[in-house]
Amino acid sequence: MKPLLPKSNSHLKDLIKGGGTHFLFYGVNVVLVYIIAIFITKEFGPSVYGRYAIIKSLIMVLIIFSTLGLNTLVIKLAADKSHYHLKHFKSNFLSKSYLIIFITTVILSVILYLSNGFLSENVFKDNHLEPYFEKLPLILLAAVFLNYNSNLFMGQKRVLLFAIISSFLTNAIFILFLFLATVYYKAAMDSFVIICLSLAFVIPCIISFLFIFPIKQNNPILKLSGKQLINSGFPMMISSSMIYLIFSIDTIMLGIFSISKDVGIYRIVSQIAGVNAIFVVVLGTVVGPKIAALYAENNQKGFKELILQSSKLIFFISLPILFILLIFSREILLYFGDEFTAGHSALVILIIGQFIFSITGFVDLILNMTDNQKIFGKITMGTALLNIVLNLILIPVWGINGAAVATGFSIVLTNVLALIYIKKNFNVWPIYVPLQKK
Repeated sequence: MKPLLPKSNSHLKDLIKGGGTHFLFYGVNVVLVYIIAIFITKEFGPSVYGRYAIIKSLIMVLIIFSTLGLNTLVIKLAADKSHYHLKHFKSNFLSKSYLIIFITTVILSVILYLSNGFLSENVFKDNHLEPYFEKLPLILLAAVFLNYNSNLFMGQKRVLLFAIISSFLTNAIFILFLFLATVYYKAAMDSFVIICLSLAFVIPCIISFLFIFPIKQNNPILKLSGKQLINSGFPMMISSSMIYLIFSIDTIMLGIFSISKDVGIYRIVSQIAGVNAIFVVVLGTVVGPKIAALYAENNQKGFKELILQSSKLIFFISLPILFILLIFSREILLYFGDEFTAGHSALVILIIGQFIFSITGFVDLILNMTDNQKIFGKITMGTALLNIVLNLILIPVWGINGAAVATGFSIVLTNVLALIYIKKNFNVWPIYVPLQKK
């Protein structure tokens, strides 16, 4: 009997096998995300969900500046046998990174704590956001270390642990505590959301450290300076993290120029359209370390095969999702409530943009894991600035549709430019084109 996958598709087998468990947890996590969205919008209203969305987006952006790219660098270092091998750390990158991240996060947390009244009243013009900003410093500290530790697990190829710790556990704890608080107090108060969100980050953060300590080290250990780590990590911050900035800045700017209710509607729209991107993230946890390893071994044949096979897999996952979302877009929005149909046009725009982003979604991993992070950094820095400008121009005129156009255009442009660079320098298209002749 013929095997389902031929020997030449060994990388594809690894992707399916390695990503299978992660797909399962991400699938459950997607369900949790929608349960959270439905529960908050129906029990607390779209305005409260809008405030929740603003805080979650701010956390995403602040993680970028707190980690200085070290959260991306750790994936590469943990996959490199000269830094980590057989459950032993061969360099001091972990302890040094922890120290740097702690200092930057504390500085940002103090600034946030001292300016919480100004941010809620003068920037977002919503006094109900003040208790959210009061708790934000604690959440940020936990979120930053949770993010770093999760990426460490990814680099170590502890895929199951990454799948659980990175987001599943946070969402599970959040919705559980929020549900229990609502049932126990027989009320739906704004304060419940931020208190439960704080616990949802702090508890998984503590758990993540339990899987790292005690640290096993080889002697003698390779000593890296903080300057070396920052010099390597910062370009990665500019490159890979700018993508997250593009995905978050629209929500934040919508909160500044519009009301929390509109933010809540837009957040729902973004999460529906972002289903395809979830599969890119899942496969990326397997693809990223393999790209780094094949490049380090100078295995060009394996490197190209991995890119082609992973691109083909993500295409056939993304295509049916595209059609399902487009056909049932209005019905999906109606499930959240009649007022959410105001985001239908924005949803269609983002669905198409996310599809293009998904089928070209490994370009950031390819460039970051092949010492081309500075190139990708220049691309994403340019498109992130363009995204901010477009949001500034379009949101006051078109509202949530303006935010959708700005974000959709920016993410597509980012990946298309990276796609062209990869083809030119690696002679491989990191995108699957049906019926294309080999």
